[in-house]
Amino acid sequence: MTASRVFDPTSDLHVGLRDEVPLWSALAGALLLDHVPLDRTRVLDVGCGPGFPLLELAERLGPGARATGIDPWAAAVRRAHAKREQWDVPNADLVGGDAAKMPFRDGAFDLVVSNLGVNNFDDARTVVSECRRVLEPGGAFVLCSNLVGTFRELYHVYEAVLRRAGDTAALQRLKEHVDHRATVEGLGRLLLANGLRVHESHRREVTMRFRDGGALLEHHFIRLGFLPAWTEVADGSAERAGHVLDQLRAALDVVARAKGELRLTVPLATVVARAV
Repeated sequence: MTASRVFDPTSDLHVGLRDEVPLWSALAGALLLDHVPLDRTRVLDVGCGPGFPLLELAERLGPGARATGIDPWAAAVRRAHAKREQWDVPNADLVGGDAAKMPFRDGAFDLVVSNLGVNNFDDARTVVSECRRVLEPGGAFVLCSNLVGTFRELYHVYEAVLRRAGDTAALQRLKEHVDHRATVEGLGRLLLANGLRVHESHRREVTMRFRDGGALLEHHFIRLGFLPAWTEVADGSAERAGHVLDQLRAALDVVARAKGELRLTVPLATVVARAV
């Protein structure tokens, strides 16, 4: 595998080049937008990143609504600012800040959304508690997340590679990595524990297709968003991790030759909850 260029999250250039709305965020965001209530006027997007779905929601809700996005990622917020100005979305605001300690009054919003945030928050329970605090009674909290089972075809092959090597420690790390993702039931328990009762949930599976293992592992977004964790599963030295990932690529190539392509499943769910 070729060496990955280092991504600098503080660089406006790098953030602009890695703006992944069409590739990853929109896979979930489209499901969220299908089910978000449109009768709200005070909206908060938690973890808005470079502006999606914040700006899309502001435009779909129209000038009678106000949408605010919060994110600690300064370069991404600058990117969202640039989009807001270029697209002329005056009813959108942006705040740099930590979702675990938001600078908003209690009950400030009647709708809070979060797209692909739960798996990435350092302290999801605290963030959800904060979302409930800033949400008025009866307000809606809508989140979308990829679920346990994401890329299950790849993890099945990765497990086989590690079993053949007899690497029980890496197998345990792989299990922990796979199991950290959300389930609809787990999301429901998390929300209820923080004063939010699930009203409805909607699921969808999408597919990402690659020619073979090499195409997958060399893809720029896979190298940014997934490869570091797969490398940690392999553990050991850089040489050891490289050897394991080379075996993974070879095993994925076998699957691709047999099936004509690699198809990786991404199960998604949008959960709509109400503040109780």
